Amino acid sequence: MSDKLNPFFEISRVKLEADLGVELNKNMKGYDIVSSPRSLVKVDEIALFRRDVFYALIKRIPLRSKSEDKIYPYEDAEIDVFAREPRGFYLGQRFILKEKLISIMTGLEKGIFEEFTTQGISKMPPVQIYGADKEGRKIMAIYVPPIAEIHDNKVVLLDGIHRSTICRGAGTSVNAVHITGVSVRLPFEPITWDDAKTMDEKPAISERYFNLKQVYFRDLASVGIDG
Repeated sequence: MSDKLNPFFEISRVKLEADLGVELNKNMKGYDIVSSPRSLVKVDEIALFRRDVFYALIKRIPLRSKSEDKIYPYEDAEIDVFAREPRGFYLGQRFILKEKLISIMTGLEKGIFEEFTTQGISKMPPVQIYGADKEGRKIMAIYVPPIAEIHDNKVVLLDGIHRSTICRGAGTSVNAVHITGVSVRLPFEPITWDDAKTMDEKPAISERYFNLKQVYFRDLASVGIDG
């Protein structure tokens, strides 16, 4: 999760693989930049994660900090990916952007993934996407389903509120990453769907969450996740 909608980031694939201690995909060479899926204008290939590689990715998500001494809240956590009814989530974010809902739904109808059987956002698993950006550079991107942490028997959505909103409205489940045994507290107080409002613009950071503690933000972008 992030305090803003992340701009396109760029990470060296070599550096990311060194940090994870695993090779992302030995069959896809030449895609040396990791960026947001939103930066792709062309898709060459979509590849599933090996389970050990995906778990390594999640476990290396740090708290956002400028310090070199990183805290990894998922380092010893249990991780699983399975479908859940979105209405079963508690939320953190208090706003849902109309523009982002429309963007996601429009992209589902026709876009760069139309030649692939992706199963849509409801059933899409974690994948690696290989393609090109608008400058023609070969890049890879990482798609991760909504991320939820379990705290005090509450399944709390950390990332993916817009995808979950769409699936909730369609009356379908959504594939999600479930993390149990997180070593630090949530960066906010959980809320219900009734407390989240659909808006035209993002509110001020102080109004986006209840009892916000920014020091506990999870830095998804540092491992190539566009949160």
